[in-house]
Amino acid sequence: MGVQMIRLRYSLLTVLALAGCGNDDRDVQTPAGLDCTVTSVAADSDGLSRALASTDTGGCVLLAQTATYVGTFEVRAGVSLAAEAGTRATLRGGSAGFPVVKLNEGAQLVGVDVLEAGGVGVAVYGSKATVRDVKVSGAKSAALAVLCKDGCDAGTVSLTDVVLEKSQLGLWVSGARLSMKGGQSSGHESTSLSSAAGIIGQDGAKLDLDGVTVEKNMGVGVLVDGAATSASIKNATISENAERGVWAQRIAGTIDAPALRIEASQVTKNRIVGVGALESRGIIIVGGRVGDTVAAPLVTNLASTEMVGDGIGLFSGSTDFKLESTALEANARAAGLVDGSERGIIIVGGKIAAGASGLKFVVQNSTGADVQISETDRTMPAKALGVSAPKLALPPVL
Repeated sequence: MGVQMIRLRYSLLTVLALAGCGNDDRDVQTPAGLDCTVTSVAADSDGLSRALASTDTGGCVLLAQTATYVGTFEVRAGVSLAAEAGTRATLRGGSAGFPVVKLNEGAQLVGVDVLEAGGVGVAVYGSKATVRDVKVSGAKSAALAVLCKDGCDAGTVSLTDVVLEKSQLGLWVSGARLSMKGGQSSGHESTSLSSAAGIIGQDGAKLDLDGVTVEKNMGVGVLVDGAATSASIKNATISENAERGVWAQRIAGTIDAPALRIEASQVTKNRIVGVGALESRGIIIVGGRVGDTVAAPLVTNLASTEMVGDGIGLFSGSTDFKLESTALEANARAAGLVDGSERGIIIVGGKIAAGASGLKFVVQNSTGADVQISETDRTMPAKALGVSAPKLALPPVL
């Protein structure tokens, strides 16, 4: 839907109700894609709080570019909060521990910057919401957090061109279906490696990431946790994370219905392992590249410190794994490592190239393992490689 032109003419009662909400006669443009039954403009923080409290489903509250909004602002179900078309608006953090913006079921947030949140930047509660053209930076907790407990398959939380940066955690999703197209999650830092993650899905979350960049985080790039949780990652760049690139733990899928699918993506220059799985099944990687994994010194299961940097790592009974037409190259230690997995591992096509260590795919501690891989792509080192495959702790968020 195109840009709407709305003449703001308030009755006396409306002016009294929305005092401080921009009751002028100027023409106001709503962003493309918003269909507003009623529109008001908030001129300051107090006016914004009043406007949001009095706007019902289908209504829109617009933010002025020249105003500064500080506090915690709750967007009721079905209501849209947006900057005027062609502008950007800024909301800043209020009290510690509270989100700057709280979106309820079916709410929308468009064209704003959310800065310096004392807790979560943007919090979504429910199965459905839209966040578009939004940047969140400097949050003391997750830049954007989504929590759904009931009826989570009824809708989708949609993120489009959302940038999450320089917070203690990027995107955290519990229970909800979430679609993220474009955008990025980068530069997050924390004393806890899982807290400094780019993206976390847990408790039955279903992630669909398309064209997303996850890079330069202190912790893991993408973490997928739990038997009911799944993720589809397509056309993504997951790079230069100071921990594991993609890490799956205790997920439960099959080759035909994978819990983790990575397609046409670049997983490069991460530390320890590019794509790793612990006690997981149902993982497919198609096309793309997993390479340039950087070695890091870790205490391994051999009670020694070793430099660990593998392209693929499958640990502790991880099964039902397929790697197809994917390039594994220039990884610091091994192109791939299978440790303690007995069946259902298929490597077909693609390019399996050893890095400086000379190791391609290494299969160990897997007596009689059914690993379908060309002998030319397999390496048997003189001694077993040390393994570090912890279950990463999940940070509390909402």
